[in-house]
Amino acid sequence: MNHTPHNQAMHYVHQQVLERLLAHMNQAQRASVQLLMQRLLVIAGGPEHIGNFRTLVLHGADRRSALLLAYLRAAQLSLAVRHHDSFHLRVLVARSPGLDSATLAAHDQCFGALFLHDDPRVELLRADAGQVGPYSARPVARSEQRDAARNAWLLFGHLGGGRPEVLLGARAYLELASVLDQALTAGAGVDALLTVTPPRQRLRLMAWGRRCLRAVTQNAPTALPHGVGVLAEGLMQLHQVLALALHKPTPMTQRAAGNELQVVALEAVLHNLDEGGLLERMLGREEGLPCEVHGPAGLFDPLPLAHARGLYAQYIEQRNYRDGSQAAFQRIVERPLPWPQGQELQQQAQERLLDSYGASQDQLVCQAFAPFAEQGRRLEQFVQRYHPRMRIALPYLHRALQGRPCPGPVVRWLMDISGLDLAQMRALYAGALRPQLGQLVQLLGRRDVALRLLPQAGSALPAWARLAGHAGRWGG
Repeated sequence: MNHTPHNQAMHYVHQQVLERLLAHMNQAQRASVQLLMQRLLVIAGGPEHIGNFRTLVLHGADRRSALLLAYLRAAQLSLAVRHHDSFHLRVLVARSPGLDSATLAAHDQCFGALFLHDDPRVELLRADAGQVGPYSARPVARSEQRDAARNAWLLFGHLGGGRPEVLLGARAYLELASVLDQALTAGAGVDALLTVTPPRQRLRLMAWGRRCLRAVTQNAPTALPHGVGVLAEGLMQLHQVLALALHKPTPMTQRAAGNELQVVALEAVLHNLDEGGLLERMLGREEGLPCEVHGPAGLFDPLPLAHARGLYAQYIEQRNYRDGSQAAFQRIVERPLPWPQGQELQQQAQERLLDSYGASQDQLVCQAFAPFAEQGRRLEQFVQRYHPRMRIALPYLHRALQGRPCPGPVVRWLMDISGLDLAQMRALYAGALRPQLGQLVQLLGRRDVALRLLPQAGSALPAWARLAGHAGRWGG
């Protein structure tokens, strides 16, 4: 053990943090920490190996995520006191569609209370626009990466027929898998993924992911991945397939086998994740966040989905915005929450979508109509309801989408209003998209953000997607 003055000072600070942590725990919580330490020692192979044991936890915006992190920190510091060494903890902060300022502030308070920033055994990462980098209150992804993420996200909305439940539904798991794969393989890699996601939910997610892979590969069921690490890699590649929908498909690959990632389920060890008490107060989570939602680790924000659903109700179904948004909000939250009023919801949600993807409300409404598919079947309806001043330009809009000469301002208007490039709009217009892509879009479009089956809405999907079940499969 290195006894430099700096290390001695840090050791003293960590002891104080541990004492403060344990002082804010009740007897049952402290017992859970002891069980957690024993479990991690066994999995690592004993005290002599605990210093080389690398773990990852997905950290969301809910109370359970904060409490799990507190238990892990208490176990990490306790093992260091007892065995002069401890496990490495990699924390991936993620949220779909993105991290808003209130969530980041809550994370900062939690991380500060646990003194995570200056411990070399702790690595804080943040997912942003599909990219993983060091945790920061500033954007992680570069502007061109955010532009690519916005384009892929909006394109998927058009592919799925414009339904918000598709745009902000099961597809989010592919995006989550993409950043999880990056976090698992960064640096020296990870030995174990720590989770308190209930067993039934884990099995459901694994089965759904394997079903998505089976739909677009030629792998026999027995050849499909069983491990979380390999599955995350496969789903990451499906995410890329969607992002590059107009590109020539490349065979799905699998990295050379390494040490198999362990999934360590801790829900049987930690019995008090729903009753934080004083510990919640220490972490700044006694009031909770206004968006604790379905899905593992509170990783999904319901406000943007409620906003997109309200716009869909207003412009497509010609109903009241509030009725549509409120119904969507109440469907996905886990407990009764105060309902944001009127413009407050729209403003908050739109700010989050703008910050996450750079997507404007005009572009959201455009993808809700999905006006370019099937030779522009809904283009006239879109223009009449949302851009009536452009009715005179309808013939030119069709000419632009058909690849025929038309005025430059018409093309620029189409690109601005949709967030897509001209080649993508023309492919949607002509239905010139791979049938295999339709299979994947159809599968994703059947499940909401909690992976619950959505009501059939085949008529909302473009014809190429509805016929995807008859398509062939590309090689894997």
